Amino acid sequence: MVSFLITVVKLLVIIVAVATIHEFGHFLASKLLKVGVDEFSIGFGPKIVQKKFKGTMYSLRWLPLGGYCAIEGEEETEENKNSESSYQRKNPLEKIIILSMGVIFNFILALVVFICVYLPGNVATTQIKSFTSDSVLIDAGLQENDKILSINNKDVELYSQISNFKLDSDVKDVQIEYERDGNVYNATVEDAQRIEGKIGINFKIDDQGNSTNVIELTGAGTSAAEVGLKSGDTILSVNGVSTPDAYAIVNEIEDKAGQEISVQVQRGEEVLEFNVIPEAQKVFDLGIQSVATTKSNIGYAFIETVENIKNIVGSYVDLFTGKVSISNMSGIVGIGEVVSKSSGVLNFFYLMAMISMAVGVANILPFPPLDGGKIVLVLIEAITRKKVSEKVELTISYIGLGLLLALTFFVTIKDIIRIV
Repeated sequence: MVSFLITVVKLLVIIVAVATIHEFGHFLASKLLKVGVDEFSIGFGPKIVQKKFKGTMYSLRWLPLGGYCAIEGEEETEENKNSESSYQRKNPLEKIIILSMGVIFNFILALVVFICVYLPGNVATTQIKSFTSDSVLIDAGLQENDKILSINNKDVELYSQISNFKLDSDVKDVQIEYERDGNVYNATVEDAQRIEGKIGINFKIDDQGNSTNVIELTGAGTSAAEVGLKSGDTILSVNGVSTPDAYAIVNEIEDKAGQEISVQVQRGEEVLEFNVIPEAQKVFDLGIQSVATTKSNIGYAFIETVENIKNIVGSYVDLFTGKVSISNMSGIVGIGEVVSKSSGVLNFFYLMAMISMAVGVANILPFPPLDGGKIVLVLIEAITRKKVSEKVELTISYIGLGLLLALTFFVTIKDIIRIV
């Protein structure tokens, strides 16, 4: 019960922080552009305290599930239609600035958090310390202590840029530029992308930093979730082969794409067996086992932020292009599960930064009633020089809101079924 309450508190802190910084972006842009703000509220529902200052009511309310910034004239009425401080009196560029500033502040929050998280420690560089036994880099002539500078003419400075590197589906070979003893060389690396079997699980890390055979999370919509594997399960064996750690599990699964495998797990006092079919996934893998680390700095923190934004945007692209099913999405319950598994102050803030970026990317999508959808309407008005009628705008917003609520309900139910 105590752990559940701690998880709820952590989740509410993240929600309030991310939502407040988003709304503060809208608030600040409105103030700078001389647009009135009727109310800026942290939380919803009955007020705890209110104070009016320079025409704006500042509120703290009882339900800590976000917040809002009530901009004068955002919903046009007879009262504010002719007001000089009305949002409706602003030109399209000013409207777009106001609408987009919430997303920008979500990214700023993520960047600040990442800087604070990464600065005290070290980051993984692209200088190779050791290879896996089947590394494609060895065949290409690379050696330990070589430093990778670019992949297919794209500069890389951190290992995260290598691990997150994406190739077109039909590409296998890459061009590598690397440094050895102060000299720069080029090599063609063959078969850098291959098919591997994945069942969609993450593993717990022990106190020594080793990946265990205990499931940390099962991804929504994955084959592991569909057969009933859950967080906390200990994988004892795969196809009868003992699996004492995550490496052994991955080793048994990666070449079984599309083949049914038997997974034996310990769940409490029970030993259960599941039949799972690993999904075939194309994986970019150079076969790097370990890399050198270096002291972090603001530049490295910025790179990590950009990499995470690219991953989040990529997940939406995969969703809309059909590469990923809607069933793979997670909602507030799934986020709560991740929060419950996070430990330590740095991990908590890292998760807050990731959620802030995810909220920012989601809000800029051209989908009413999100900020991106409102920006699209402003652009239509700017191009046609004709205001979209209030009836049409409301209809579009209601349809969009209905679809968002339906999607939220769907992913929440999927999360609950997966976890329970």
